[in-house]
Amino acid sequence: MRRVWFRAFSTAFAAPLVLFGLILTGACRTPEETRSLNFDPETTTGALGAGWDGFEKTELGDTFVWAHGREARVSIVSRADGDRLVRFRCWPFVFPGAPPQTLTLFVNDQKTDVLTLGGEPRVYAIAVPRALWKRGANELKFVFVYAESPKDRVSGATDERTLSAAFDWLEILRPQPAKK
Repeated sequence: MRRVWFRAFSTAFAAPLVLFGLILTGACRTPEETRSLNFDPETTTGALGAGWDGFEKTELGDTFVWAHGREARVSIVSRADGDRLVRFRCWPFVFPGAPPQTLTLFVNDQKTDVLTLGGEPRVYAIAVPRALWKRGANELKFVFVYAESPKDRVSGATDERTLSAAFDWLEILRPQPAKK
């Protein structure tokens, strides 16, 4: 009788202990880290928050997405184990008489840097210190000085969206040590 009771007791508690062990193992695992977004349906779906239009393609077939309005948000995952370099390729919506477009990057609501965007597609990089990253989900917020409708600013244009800048890709990289 004792053996039956012991077997039932050990079986009843084995499953919860195994489950608890699996939960602990998963909680201690280093989170995957977002390394790049190509602003296409395959790599970016779910990462784009408020402020983005749909996926588009250039004449050469490269995908991109317009930020509409004056703010656009991206969700990424970080291990928060060091400084990171946020690199991206973008270009502003420009029109005759347009002021220079500026982009301010916020990471988790903390301002990092302000850049003036050139008129053509270019690669930009902003160093973000470790202190601004959280382990797990993080939010990048791009804030622009203007967003205008092509219909209101370009003769013959019919696009009514308010555009600020188009993004081709984004990378989150570890800074490279200085060369000696």
